[in-house]
Amino acid sequence: MSLIQLDNVAVHFPQDTLFEGLSWQILPKDRYGLVGPNGSGKTTILRLITGEIEPSEGTIRRVKQLTAGYLPQEGVIEEERTLFDAAYSALPDLPALQSEIEELQQKLTREGSREDILERLGALEHRWQALEGYSAESRVARVLSGLGFRKEDHERPVATFSGGWQMRVALAKLLLKEPDVLLLDEPTNHLDLPTLDWLEEYLTEFRGALVIVSHDRAFLDRMVTSIAEIDRGHLRKYVGSYSDFERGRDERREKLRQHAERLATERKRIERFIERFRYKNTKARQVQSRVRLLKKLEQVEEETEARQIHFRFPPAPHSGRVVLEVNNLSKSYDGKEVLREIDLVLERGQKVALVGVNGAGKSTFCRMITGTEPPDSGEAKLGYKVDLDYFAQEADFHLTGGQSVLDELAESATVSQVPDLRKMLGAFLFSGEDVFKPVDVLSGGEKSRLALVKMLLRPSNFIILDEPTNHLDISSKDVLLSALKSFAGTLLIVSHDRYFLDRLVDRVLELDDGRLKDWPGNFGEYLKRKALFQEKKKEETRAPQKSPAKTGGRKSKEQRRIEAEKRNRYSQERRQIQTEMDKLTQTIEQMESRKSELEVQLGDEETYHKGEQARDIVQEYERIQSELPELYERWERLEEQREAIEKAVRS
Repeated sequence: MSLIQLDNVAVHFPQDTLFEGLSWQILPKDRYGLVGPNGSGKTTILRLITGEIEPSEGTIRRVKQLTAGYLPQEGVIEEERTLFDAAYSALPDLPALQSEIEELQQKLTREGSREDILERLGALEHRWQALEGYSAESRVARVLSGLGFRKEDHERPVATFSGGWQMRVALAKLLLKEPDVLLLDEPTNHLDLPTLDWLEEYLTEFRGALVIVSHDRAFLDRMVTSIAEIDRGHLRKYVGSYSDFERGRDERREKLRQHAERLATERKRIERFIERFRYKNTKARQVQSRVRLLKKLEQVEEETEARQIHFRFPPAPHSGRVVLEVNNLSKSYDGKEVLREIDLVLERGQKVALVGVNGAGKSTFCRMITGTEPPDSGEAKLGYKVDLDYFAQEADFHLTGGQSVLDELAESATVSQVPDLRKMLGAFLFSGEDVFKPVDVLSGGEKSRLALVKMLLRPSNFIILDEPTNHLDISSKDVLLSALKSFAGTLLIVSHDRYFLDRLVDRVLELDDGRLKDWPGNFGEYLKRKALFQEKKKEETRAPQKSPAKTGGRKSKEQRRIEAEKRNRYSQERRQIQTEMDKLTQTIEQMESRKSELEVQLGDEETYHKGEQARDIVQEYERIQSELPELYERWERLEEQREAIEKAVRS
């Protein structure tokens, strides 16, 4: 039996039809990814399912007493309740049950042991136990912790949290509600990587139906078993992950294209025959036959690609080898240390990811590098002839406002660029009259795309991007990814999109507890090594350890002198280890780069006709293959030593 049934549903607007004849059945265990280009109607379908809006035509049937949980992209209402109370209120039946139990207990205190009260109280407590009410508070705490909230946040009013954190509150309430069908519209937009991992594990155990709108490929691949695609007003369904859907869609489009070409060739052949013999009486019968055949030839409507953002960054001017040097950089807010003694060197041509939990200081670090915010101590220096461009999360940072989209762009353009501005805006999905819209009324996503257009107008050799993909659909992300891969300059990118990062970066920097950890290799390798490292730390934690003896009282002058010497010694050891790690990182990157070059040569059939040279290439490749694991292992041992030293300093 289906939970929800959409039959021939249509949504009409005064000057447009969003879709019509749309039918869809959602069963109790279905796990759908709902995909399609921006503006195709994905959010509208979710709102139709919940009953927020009604269709222009058709019917929507829902099973009786259906519970649906809907997480919108934005517009979550602030609450005056505390975080914990707001989350607890979402538990089905429990808040009302608890309130009635407390009222009856107070009655017993006032009026004595009345039989009717005792009987009702017993029934309620039995229901309370059946709903696992005694573990409800720990369940709420577990979900809040998984979504990144700290215990000290529990008593904060929800209204005091930022918009991104309020979306997490709304998500927590939905998960605790455990509805029959869960509808999530871009749930990963405000989540960092650890929270995303936790959410995936939680949703894997979810027993209801799941419909997800997301532009995160990796998330869809892990969460869904079917895809529903909206394409030019029609809904098509596919079995499999998003990757399966993409492969199948590309194959189908290619077959349709080939079929359309064959029909076009046949149509031209028939038309030539008709034109040639139209006025010959001896061929009149054959001509009429061909005319009838031409009318019968089917018209094949090829599936068209969604409109995409097409662009390339301007050529990067040549810079010095060192693009950025950060020395002993620190920053605190309200007494809380966000960045602590950060050291970093970026070199020309590197593509680097900056990751960490929300609040770790990633955006702060980017602002320090760009000079838009000063550090408390230390410095960040750009290298020789480095031309920096910065894309901030807040699109308003790049826009002046108070004018139209076209005027906003023209303000930053050179005379030679002005004729191409309309074409550039069209590539970023600002078509027709959209270019005359006031910047101030644009949505967050539109402002983000406009800010990216402005980046195209000036050449740079060092680009910092802070969450550039948040407002792009999957096809737009692909085009941006392609452009960034071909960018010859240096790139530092903050993003939680695993698919995007895995195909782009060759180095990962992780901000953790104010410190910067340097992980060589691509993003997938970083995730694997980090998982191994965390598992090793868990094993060490589980092992029995002797508690150090506690001492009290003031420290003597001699004790302070000994501790100072200890800190100095540890500081020297830490610098030595960091120096060796930096050298190792550079060696690993060079070998990875050389390995990629050799793989290209080994994939070329001509290589194997070069005799001695081919043998040298194979031998060099095998040597690198055998040496790289040893270098990685050595780097990880140094990282463990550095962690141990920092732990000893703190103890």
